[in-house]
Amino acid sequence: MNDDQLVEAVKKHMLQVPGVEDVFVLTEDDKKIVEKLEEEAKGNVLMGMGEGDNQGIAEVFKREHIMCFTTNKEYVWPEPPNVIMMQGGEMIGFDFNECDIAKYENNPEYIVMGNFVICKTKGGGKSGKPIVVLPPKPCDLGDIEAEDAVLGSPSTPSDEYIREAYNLECSVEKGTFFLGFNDAK
Repeated sequence: MNDDQLVEAVKKHMLQVPGVEDVFVLTEDDKKIVEKLEEEAKGNVLMGMGEGDNQGIAEVFKREHIMCFTTNKEYVWPEPPNVIMMQGGEMIGFDFNECDIAKYENNPEYIVMGNFVICKTKGGGKSGKPIVVLPPKPCDLGDIEAEDAVLGSPSTPSDEYIREAYNLECSVEKGTFFLGFNDAK
């Protein structure tokens, strides 16, 4: 399978995923702009909780092929944690599935804020600012002969740029994800 066929196969596969509305390959210019926006966003306060470290997008941009896809509220996010708060090299907070709320809401060791939890017993004596990590998430491409498929959630500036560049609807019920993958060896 050549590169064009591989990209088309991945695009077709992603369009079959519930909640995925559109899939497109980033142009070289868009890749450069998004990389610049992500670099500028690195270290900025993310979600009001700490400096951002978007490891997911960094991993996506290490791949040979980079796509973006748009989602609606039917899209099922990868299993948490999708957001991790670190301080002093230790995980002090993370997001969780709503079905897991009982594990945390009545436990005095945790502070629950929506679907995010902070451990009261960790990080208190640690030095340094909290860092909010957006980790890379694996992406199952089924039987497609691609390797190292990974998802990354863009920073707000990258999301806004993509929405504007591709005339995408701006809504809290719609999102963007980046997908990177390599040719199978």
